Amino acid sequence: MELYDLFYKWVPVYIKLPVLFILILGILVCNGIFLGNTTDIYSDLGVYTEPYTQAYNAMYIGMGLGLIAHVRLKLRFSNKQLLLTGLLMMLLMNIICATTSNTILTITACLVLGFVKIWALVEVYVIWLLVWSKKFDTSRLYPFIYFTALGGLYFMTWLTTQLTYTYNWRYSYIVVFILLLFCILLVLVFAENHPLKRKFPFYQIDYIGLILLGSSMMMLDYATVNGKVEDWGASNNIIAAFWGAGITFLLFLRRELILKRPFFDFSIFGKATFRSGLLYFIFLGVVLPGTFQSTFTAGILHYEAIRNSELNLYLVPGIFAGCVLCFFWYYKGFDAEILILAGFLCFVIYHIMMYNSFANDFNINDFWLPLIIKGFGTALLYVAVGLYTTRNLNLTVVLSAAGAMIVVRSFIGGGIISALYGYFLYDQRIKHLDYLAGKLDANNYLANVNGAANLYRTMQQQATLAASKQLTGYVIIAGILISLIVLTKYLFKKLNSRANARAESYHRLP
Repeated sequence: MELYDLFYKWVPVYIKLPVLFILILGILVCNGIFLGNTTDIYSDLGVYTEPYTQAYNAMYIGMGLGLIAHVRLKLRFSNKQLLLTGLLMMLLMNIICATTSNTILTITACLVLGFVKIWALVEVYVIWLLVWSKKFDTSRLYPFIYFTALGGLYFMTWLTTQLTYTYNWRYSYIVVFILLLFCILLVLVFAENHPLKRKFPFYQIDYIGLILLGSSMMMLDYATVNGKVEDWGASNNIIAAFWGAGITFLLFLRRELILKRPFFDFSIFGKATFRSGLLYFIFLGVVLPGTFQSTFTAGILHYEAIRNSELNLYLVPGIFAGCVLCFFWYYKGFDAEILILAGFLCFVIYHIMMYNSFANDFNINDFWLPLIIKGFGTALLYVAVGLYTTRNLNLTVVLSAAGAMIVVRSFIGGGIISALYGYFLYDQRIKHLDYLAGKLDANNYLANVNGAANLYRTMQQQATLAASKQLTGYVIIAGILISLIVLTKYLFKKLNSRANARAESYHRLP
């Protein structure tokens, strides 16, 4: 793999760093779908919210596939070609998302957007890695990258929601277009094209493996996201999607194990840290989704989308504090498992605080402390688990490992579990509503309220509160169990290392 500097030699450092920051920010935050304005999108188009959740997941699926394939693309195209093409394609896909009313086209555009985003992201990522560490020490870069990604994404969600609230959801994409056009202009002016000395032939890329894996993930995305509205096993489409996802993945697995140049190298699963890291990301998906908080703020407190996006800005100080701690933690060489344990404990504390706060009199200003703690835990886990997963991996397989990491973290651990939480919340809310209706003396109650509408609204709120508290309790229990697993693994590792050290010292005795 040939590595070159991104800029012309005449570009001074005081221009390089701002340009690099604008590029990394624009690439990370321009996602095609922003959760803050999706309510206005599907309300305006008269469709379900599920296609846009599916499109959001498709973007991360595309990023995972793009990372796995980028090893081969990096050997075929120059750095400026990949960066410029990636930005142009991102702009085109965002234009499609902003103008189309076809949900299938939106999902496809987000999948392509995630794939081509990697073309630009890796080129800027490598240069930032050299800025932070000449020895390619990713522990110096990860805190910066994740603060830019998470903090920038929450800010962009707030900004697009503000524009949607003021004008229209289509106008909220204007800031995305401006940012991407500015990035393209910067690349045209400051980035130098370095032709490759040896180009990798296209025929050696496993296109069939790419299609099989992508098809499996997209069918799984469709089945899990749409299961609630299509009633899971009662829907032939959902059953067919689950079977199709399983069959295509098995075909992909068989092909990769017998192919000379596989699309994905499964030998990295031989690394214990890689397996453990993927498991930690699935655990993160159990405690991270904000399904219960968004249901509480929208269904009980009746906050608009603009208020919910403002609430998420409370996460940014916590994310910043967590990233700063991670930087100095790794600089001092402390154990990463302690950071992982602290991150999961932060989520347990956050959910306990929210569990005790589910009430009608909860104020918007009361969210700041729980959300700062959640942001702090998010930063710790994203940085620590990310570094733990890719630790001791060769440069030739680290991109494939990072691709698998993104799919597990943001799709399987985040998207699928979040969709299941949404279904469980809906199911439990109906059960609690039936229970409340069975216990209610409606004739006596209607004499003291203004009709059946108030009665129904009150019962819906109480059912939502009961379901949210019940499922949040389960998440707290799961978070405590996860923390105990991480603690037990850490203590076992320490005891084992001490036993090995004593055995070595014993054998050295004369």
